[in-house]
Amino acid sequence: MTTAARALAGLLVRSGARRVAFLGLAKNVGKTTALVAVLEELHRSGVPAGVTSAGRDGEIFDAITGEPKPRFRLHRGQLLASAASTLAAASFASTRIGALPFSTRFGPIEIRRADGAGEIEMIGPSTASQTAAAAAALEEAGARLVLLDGAIGRRAFACARVADAIVLAAGLAAGPTLEAALGAARSAGGLLRLGPPATDGEVRRVEGALTGAWLRAADPRPGETLEAEDFASIFLDPAERAALAERGVALSVRHPARLLAVVANPTAPARPPLSPGRFHELLAREFEDTPVFDVVADLQSA
Repeated sequence: MTTAARALAGLLVRSGARRVAFLGLAKNVGKTTALVAVLEELHRSGVPAGVTSAGRDGEIFDAITGEPKPRFRLHRGQLLASAASTLAAASFASTRIGALPFSTRFGPIEIRRADGAGEIEMIGPSTASQTAAAAAALEEAGARLVLLDGAIGRRAFACARVADAIVLAAGLAAGPTLEAALGAARSAGGLLRLGPPATDGEVRRVEGALTGAWLRAADPRPGETLEAEDFASIFLDPAERAALAERGVALSVRHPARLLAVVANPTAPARPPLSPGRFHELLAREFEDTPVFDVVADLQSA
């Protein structure tokens, strides 16, 4: 495994976080590759780890492109929460510890301990509250660090009510062009960095989702700060957020996220890859205050 993977795993352990969400900007941006690399390093260093997915991850082939996908690979002693049917099809034996009081169309979610190394297609809980319950069960079973895998489309699993910290997976596949992919990373970074409102300004509390329809109905005033529950409650595109900023309307959250790291993937299906060094450099410029890793090309920012 690469030095960058060891450094990323070490960063997560030193952070003190118990639950870390690997949040992908799109399909094929490298979140599962990075998560699996961290799992291997945690195993090497003797850190008890657990893993689950907010939905379905680790399938053999991409359902859209047909290209091979990175598999979830676990190691002896590591814990997982996944649907019963996926456990039966895994390439390793496991010991059942318990089951959660909810199910998926692929069967109930079971808590298991891997008896050896192998691969699995992970199908985990579908809601934020269920993901939190699965993480708690993994912790109770002995996991010191729980890794949560999911895409930004089901981002509630990564909010502060569920996860202590986030690793953002940003790849060339996040947009049709390099500029679009970097813009998607920049936009997500802006959401993840939102903090609480200033104490001396006018604050309007937003209950539920903050959407374009809410903005049109509420007509926020210049100088006002809109306070959402968390980043996962904000459903505004970059243009809407830019328009608010131009009007002097700020965004804030009651429960800030903690962005620990960014992982880079300079490839995208059916497109020529970029130079890993170039893509990593461009992402590092976007995230000057956050370390950026490429666990395949073995790159890391200061």
